[in-house]
Amino acid sequence: MTIDSRLVRDTLRVAPIDDIEAETRRTLAPVLSEARLRSGARVAVTAGSRGVARIPQILRAICVVVREAGGEPFLVAAMGSHGGGTGLGQRTMLAHLGVSEASVGVPIESEMDVVEMGQTGHGVAVACDARAARADAIVVAGRVKPHTDFDGAIESGILKMTAIGLGKEIGAARYHAAFARWGYETIIREVAALMYAQLPIVAGVGIVEDNRGGTHAIEAFPTAGIVAGEEGLLARARSLMPALPFDVLDLLIVDRMGKIFSGSGMDTNVTGRAVDGRSQKVPRPVVRQLFVRELAPESEGNASGIGLADFCTRRLADAIDWAPTYLNAMTAAQPAAARLPVVCEHDRDAIRYALNAAGVTEREARVARIRDTLHVETIAVSEAALAAIVDSSRYSIGEPTDALTLAGDDLLSFEAAAAVA
Repeated sequence: MTIDSRLVRDTLRVAPIDDIEAETRRTLAPVLSEARLRSGARVAVTAGSRGVARIPQILRAICVVVREAGGEPFLVAAMGSHGGGTGLGQRTMLAHLGVSEASVGVPIESEMDVVEMGQTGHGVAVACDARAARADAIVVAGRVKPHTDFDGAIESGILKMTAIGLGKEIGAARYHAAFARWGYETIIREVAALMYAQLPIVAGVGIVEDNRGGTHAIEAFPTAGIVAGEEGLLARARSLMPALPFDVLDLLIVDRMGKIFSGSGMDTNVTGRAVDGRSQKVPRPVVRQLFVRELAPESEGNASGIGLADFCTRRLADAIDWAPTYLNAMTAAQPAAARLPVVCEHDRDAIRYALNAAGVTEREARVARIRDTLHVETIAVSEAALAAIVDSSRYSIGEPTDALTLAGDDLLSFEAAAAVA
């Protein structure tokens, strides 16, 4: 089976930050100066589970600036129920991201016990990681980006890291249950506001990435400026999001999924599919059939989000650890995220079944293949899909590729066929 295809490349380019430490010092040092840390103050710095570009360097830079301000920094694993909901699992996830005591140069504290902080106006009990709560000061760092579940003035970012990240498994479960009643943004704002009032949070550091996974911005805010600061960064992040330039695709092939790429395994802002498995997260693209090939090993078997695909390979299904997958999906109150799609022995079968389900032939099928939803700068696109590209000013059509060609029963390596690093 061969589907004639070409490479399509995103031509949007913005200059990434070159010197991470200098930029972090520029923005964070004035905030910590105003905070007036006492000499030797123990300062907790949050470390999350997402695949943020250059995260070891960013965290190390934050810790350097904390030391220059007189504090003694340490990292706190802040990732809700990820890592199987265990301290060891969360430490292992950090290691997969390149974050270790050696790479960052500070101790890592990763346990799951919490302290109770009080209740929000809606009666939601607020919990915080016990180590962070006992610290003299806290710096909350996180990537700011559009969320996979909802749209709002704040989505994924510093407030979410404060509430769900530091809330550990118990807090994440409480807040997701409350989302179903009162809405995500309402609860996140309430929980974060209570934590800002009760805890020694002295700074928020927001990270924005560009459409190529580069570090576009690092901005630090004092506690009182975090909400407005995050709202501004979200608007910038939304304009730089990776995107697929199609209204409709008959088949989207995603090479790899996992928590390191998105909270939903595959970013719904890219695939278009909402986490409930029934509706659209964004108006386009409408993906008629979705085939995912691999589970990233860095996800430690957590395949939450697999339910958003229609087909997957046997090798992906065999790599799933259902305990952390179910834990993550149930904590997020999204059972659809853990539903197993049709399992196919080989890529050949998945593609054949998907095109049949879409009601199209190989020649007329609008097909696109990407590595993952975090890296969409290079796309393999069938000839039929080329005519359907929208926003052609941002995308360039390149050379023919074998990325939609089967070598035996499976597709050729995307990296080799598309000549991407």
